[in-house]
Amino acid sequence: MVVDHEAAVVWGPEEPFVMEQVQVDPPQKLEVRVKILFTSICHTDLSAWKGENEAQRAFPRILGHEAAG
Repeated sequence: MVVDHEAAVVWGPEEPFVMEQVQVDPPQKLEVRVKILFTSICHTDLSAWKGENEAQRAFPRILGHEAAG
């Protein structure tokens, strides 16, 4: 069952973050789902938000890979 969750999505370089509902597929074999309670934006996320290199210019995206759940 696909589940809706709320996430801060950025749609382009240096665009504002927008809170949106996103669909998340159920965990697959050997995967788990963790409820994220807190996250932060690190330098890698900031660089991606700015679109500083071509590999990071994939939008829309959800930043904040340093999370606690």
